[in-house]
Amino acid sequence: MAKYYATNLSGDFAREAVQIFGGYGYMRELTHDSSHYHVGEIYRDAKIAEIYEGTNEIQKWIIARHIFGKDLAG
Repeated sequence: MAKYYATNLSGDFAREAVQIFGGYGYMRELTHDSSHYHVGEIYRDAKIAEIYEGTNEIQKWIIARHIFGKDLAG
């Protein structure tokens, strides 16, 4: 349950940060002063965390089976 909740929350925060930064959220380096925005990296890391060790959809099935039993959860 912790993996599902943590990765879901981090994904929401990362998506919100990309929305706040707009186009700069996807840029790796600004050309005029070579400064870096790390929002794109954070977003990619949050998205891959939802996938490895079982996707969040699989985690939902595991949680449902634990709570309701194997007969009711598929």
